[in-house]
Amino acid sequence: MTSTTPAQAPPSGPAEGIRFVVLDCETTGFSPESGDRMVSLALVTVEDGLITDRWTSLVDPGRDTGPVHIHGITNDEAAAAPPFSALVPEILSRLEGAVLVAHNVGFDLRFLAMELERAGTGRLPETAVDTLRLARRYLPELDNHRLTTCVAALGIPHRAHRADSDAEVTAVLLAELLRRAAEEGQAELSLLSAPAADVLREERRKRARCHAGLPGISQEHRAAHRLIAAWEGGTAGWQRALETLRAEDCADAGRLWGWFGGMLCGETSVFGPPQPAAARQALLTGLRLRLADAAAGAAGREDIGQIVTHLATLDRGSRSPAHLLELFPGQAAAVAALPGCGACWSCDAVALCDTGSAGAALVSHYGPATGEPDELAARLPPLADAGDLAALGRGARYAGQQWERRGRAEDAVRLWHWAVDRGARDLVLLGRLSLYYERRAGDDAAALAVCERALAARREGAAAGRPAWEALARRAERCRRRLAGALS
Repeated sequence: MTSTTPAQAPPSGPAEGIRFVVLDCETTGFSPESGDRMVSLALVTVEDGLITDRWTSLVDPGRDTGPVHIHGITNDEAAAAPPFSALVPEILSRLEGAVLVAHNVGFDLRFLAMELERAGTGRLPETAVDTLRLARRYLPELDNHRLTTCVAALGIPHRAHRADSDAEVTAVLLAELLRRAAEEGQAELSLLSAPAADVLREERRKRARCHAGLPGISQEHRAAHRLIAAWEGGTAGWQRALETLRAEDCADAGRLWGWFGGMLCGETSVFGPPQPAAARQALLTGLRLRLADAAAGAAGREDIGQIVTHLATLDRGSRSPAHLLELFPGQAAAVAALPGCGACWSCDAVALCDTGSAGAALVSHYGPATGEPDELAARLPPLADAGDLAALGRGARYAGQQWERRGRAEDAVRLWHWAVDRGARDLVLLGRLSLYYERRAGDDAAALAVCERALAARREGAAAGRPAWEALARRAERCRRRLAGALS
């Protein structure tokens, strides 16, 4: 089925002249390496901001379809569908030469790669874009970055857990995220994407799972995995099973505790209405275990960031982000010390990463249009103490901009200087600070000093945020000329 429906106003910058294919699949479970299969998939092609092709199909997995209560596909429906191998020509014809896109692209990529390998071909797209990662960067104000949350915030109609609907709304979300990236000066696809082979390799390394069929584990360990895999036992049953996995030193315990806590934050068909107290306990347990995994090299910033995002969900609607504040200083500092994700402009430009950090979530709780700039400013010292410098810079920028709008420019300048002195290298903050000295204070020497400090922090070869760097360089040159003229 082909059409030319707008996904959004055609974005400039990274989307120009590139064919994106958005993939979403429904599956029998979470681990293709352990035998889970696709039961449906959809591909939506986006070119120059327009949806130019839609294609979807049910798939016969050759086994039980798994959680019907989630994806709605019965065994009879799947058995009447073609096997994946019969769909390969349709799939490859669309993926050839395209950039693959998905929300949590590693998940869909693992299933796509496994199905293609089973069908006798390993042809994957060269490049992959993860709208989940982009959403964390360009929609920081959201309490979580599930697809349903992102599209609801943008007013996009959606039927969750249907491959065609999920792919369609991901295409619209992609267009909006690319537009926001272009506004921040990220005009290069390389800054927003990764080689698909690298994503797949890393995902497979991280997703090696302990499961009921693994040899050498105890009967209690095996039974706990079976209960979770069957989605049985309710909240109390899962808690007992997860306690068993923790006691057994299961390598998957931290991930499963975090996953369980995230589900308890909202209403689900499995666990019923939200259970904030149980969610908090599960998330904190998962966070402790995942930080230990990270210290051993078995988890990364993104894994831990998902748990932090769920904790932020528990603060939604409250004036004070109490659950996030509990993470300071120890756990927040441990998260801030993790290696950068390498997937956003701050990693590329100034070697600072706020993806998934407690500080970034805390600052997002207030947001750029915060009505409580004094309260936000008061929260910043713990961010500085934790070494969460990217979040510190963003928080100082948000509070200072609101003070500027309220006629408190001097307070904003003092806050910005304090943040910079503590190590913040927020490019927009430094730009506003230098602009204040150049235009409002008429102090070229101070403006030049700020510009030079910002430019000195730029990483060699950094391409992200190029217009902002160039604006700082031009301002520095103007100030130098005026200062030289005053001396002559």
